[in-house]
Amino acid sequence: MQGPLTRAGRLVRWFVRPFAGQETSFYRAITACLLAAGLFWQMNALNKTYTTRINFPLNWHYDSVHYVPLRPLPAALPVTVTGQGWRLLRANMGWGTRPADLRPVPLPGTRYLPAEAWHRGLQNALEGVQVTEWAGDTLRLTFDRYASRRLPLGLPADSASLYKARFSPAFVTFQGPATLVNALPNPYPVVLPQAGTDTDAEVFIIAPARVRATSSSVHINLTRITQSRSGRHRSSISH
Repeated sequence: MQGPLTRAGRLVRWFVRPFAGQETSFYRAITACLLAAGLFWQMNALNKTYTTRINFPLNWHYDSVHYVPLRPLPAALPVTVTGQGWRLLRANMGWGTRPADLRPVPLPGTRYLPAEAWHRGLQNALEGVQVTEWAGDTLRLTFDRYASRRLPLGLPADSASLYKARFSPAFVTFQGPATLVNALPNPYPVVLPQAGTDTDAEVFIIAPARVRATSSSVHINLTRITQSRSGRHRSSISH
């Protein structure tokens, strides 16, 4: 009894037998016909109207000199659109399309971009394509004023009881959202590497998320604090 694989093999051989032994020009003609048929079918399909979901890029415009977002602004927005296949293909692949221009008012306390503002920006960017479904009614945003603060550097409390430190540079400027920058401790603590065993070392400045320090690292010189029998403190160079 013949199995399914045997029957499939016989069917394939029956199909290709008429093409066996033909000249090279014959195969070229067959290939050209198949390619032409596929091209015409694809062009006909792209001329029809479809509905699909795409992630459309966004271009944000706001006063970035005085304001900063507390959370990353979305780079794209998912929308459902209807249009001709050619236009949808271009929008999906990003060919000849430009991002939607969105212009929020970045005042502290702003929590969202009104729907009519970003609907209009998306529809203007999607020329020839109709947006049929939006991702939501609003785009949630959180802005704060941009702040810059110059702080001296110091040691954490547990290290300050054991060492005296000299930093170079002694001050570092921190930049970012005002609510975060104004909450930074003064002096700003610098964590010692390996529990501060090195007399001279290069240490990194670890800033909170969304806050930037003008110096990524500083040089530190440590002096160990020792206590005499009388209870008074004196300093000695650590080794």
